[in-house]
Amino acid sequence: MVTGKRKKWARAAGGILTVLLVLGLPQGGAATPAGVLKQAIHWSFSADWLDPAFGTFPIPAYHPMYLFHDALFKPMPQGLYTPSLAESWTASPDAKVFEFKLRKGVKFHNGDDLTAEDVVFSFLRYKGSLSKTIQGKLEKAEAVNPYLVRVRFKEPFPEFLEYLLPGATTFGWIAPKKHIEKVGEAAYKKHPIGAGPYKFVEHTPGVRLVAEAFEGYWRKVPQVKRLEFYNIPEPATRLAMVKRGEADIGTLMQGVFYEDLKKSPGLRMLAPLSPVRWVAYPAAQWDPKSPWADPRVRLAASLAIDRQTLADVHMPGCTGVSNIALEGDPMGVDFPAYPYDPEKAKKLLAEAGYPRGFNAGKFYPYQGGYWPYGEQVATYWKAVGINVETVLLDKPALLAMREGGKMKGGVFIDNPTSPTIGGRLSTLFSGGSYGNYPDIQAVWDQYRKETSPQARKDLIGRIQKMIYERTMWIPLTSTNSPAAIGPRVKGNPYKIQPLIWFTAPFEDIEIQN
Repeated sequence: MVTGKRKKWARAAGGILTVLLVLGLPQGGAATPAGVLKQAIHWSFSADWLDPAFGTFPIPAYHPMYLFHDALFKPMPQGLYTPSLAESWTASPDAKVFEFKLRKGVKFHNGDDLTAEDVVFSFLRYKGSLSKTIQGKLEKAEAVNPYLVRVRFKEPFPEFLEYLLPGATTFGWIAPKKHIEKVGEAAYKKHPIGAGPYKFVEHTPGVRLVAEAFEGYWRKVPQVKRLEFYNIPEPATRLAMVKRGEADIGTLMQGVFYEDLKKSPGLRMLAPLSPVRWVAYPAAQWDPKSPWADPRVRLAASLAIDRQTLADVHMPGCTGVSNIALEGDPMGVDFPAYPYDPEKAKKLLAEAGYPRGFNAGKFYPYQGGYWPYGEQVATYWKAVGINVETVLLDKPALLAMREGGKMKGGVFIDNPTSPTIGGRLSTLFSGGSYGNYPDIQAVWDQYRKETSPQARKDLIGRIQKMIYERTMWIPLTSTNSPAAIGPRVKGNPYKIQPLIWFTAPFEDIEIQN
């Protein structure tokens, strides 16, 4: 369901491919940065994540981007496409030429001015996720003048601005050309310099990352002088650190730790939303001889699941009920949630010709913490007559089977996380999927050629409606990331959810004196 803040984000995506002239004005000065804030986090930082040229898919990889670097535009509390290094941008009607007007007076941490040369350099230097896709389409990137960048593609590329968002690439995050040419790539990766709110101090892989406030940041002077992030894999240790005052924030408090946190005096619990949505995907729906080919069977399977109990029992504090895998996406459509109605599920199965149920083939949930989650789904199905054989596979083996097309007779649990909304939807019906509905494929082909942002949004909405009405996916739950917040932290440091579920913007974080 797209409500509250999510509606705000959805509205923010409307004009991404026509003339976009929105100003992001700096918020002025602030007091001198002071104090230290420590976070006990559940992930570690790859050295590649510190360099915009090597951005990868996982959202934690964008943590160093928001910390040390800045982008042409980026998700902020003001909206999804908030101007940052670019004051404004335009796209040609055919979506082949994009121009970015840069903000004047922006400084890198070493004092160098940020200009169009740095932007072009960063574009051409990029080697991260989707680099072959973007640079394969790229005809030319040029600095028209010190504060105007023009990018020309060989063919219409209406998704280009979507590709610059977190979860897709770090293509739009800018590094200093002169500095990198002076010190070399290897030295830069060890000690990155950017134009973000914090300067790099230290990185010990698997241990900690340290940053210090950059008082020359264009948007505002950060509130906190020093930020320290400690990689603590065990949630019990993270929570204990916050209780003892050794950390101010502890991330991902699941299960018993979530319950413990709620009872801990002096601590707060915040549960930033995550873009992760879990679904069951009946790959067998494409086989006309399979019961899964009947939409009544797929709807019955959806109605048989008690999603709220599934969320409460298996991931307390970390999940909510989901109604479609694109919930919370700026271009996602709001649909009524599937209710828990096992009696109606049985009636639908009887109407489909299976009054005594049927053998539904193999079912592949993820191994580890998601195994009991998958077993519970199988139990709900069995109660209405849908009998599956639950198969235990580790994630690499499961992905290999999926990519090899070997699951045509089964059902698997998935987390559709392609960087673009079209990519997530196309796993259901495009050429590389398990099957294809010609009418949906026709709308998808039209979407890929369309350059009007409103028309593209309408087409994606039509596709989502078709998916929902045919129950091509069986939505399960959404994922939150509960965090323990110590008494020194003021307000809510999670301001860019659901797309960004770490504490950001970092320059806005405040602590008690």
